[in-house]
Amino acid sequence: MLKTLKILIYVSLLSACSTMPSGPSVLILPGTGKDFNQFHKDDLMCRQQAHTQIATAQEEPDSKEEGQQYYDIVYIQCMYGKGQRVPVPGELMYETRQEWHSPPPPDMPAPPQSGGPEPSDYPSQ
Repeated sequence: MLKTLKILIYVSLLSACSTMPSGPSVLILPGTGKDFNQFHKDDLMCRQQAHTQIATAQEEPDSKEEGQQYYDIVYIQCMYGKGQRVPVPGELMYETRQEWHSPPPPDMPAPPQSGGPEPSDYPSQ
């Protein structure tokens, strides 16, 4: 019983130190015209690629959060490359609406046309 308890404590301590994410923490949706089977294949391949990138990295992530962030970056890049729909931070979105002004009333006269440059206040030399 004591040996089993020691093993469980050892395993829980090792898992607490682990920086390997179990999967992505972002929502990816199928791309336009992509069926679910293709999406599923891409998802599995991109998960494997992200896992491999972290496992073979020169430096291990400092924390579980850093490991998750790195995993998500690799996963998102892979899924985007496969044509799937990925999240975009709000700061990267540009306002596409144009400001709308109502047209002038139909009986409004046209603005005056200038005939040329205004005469100068200074005499020419």
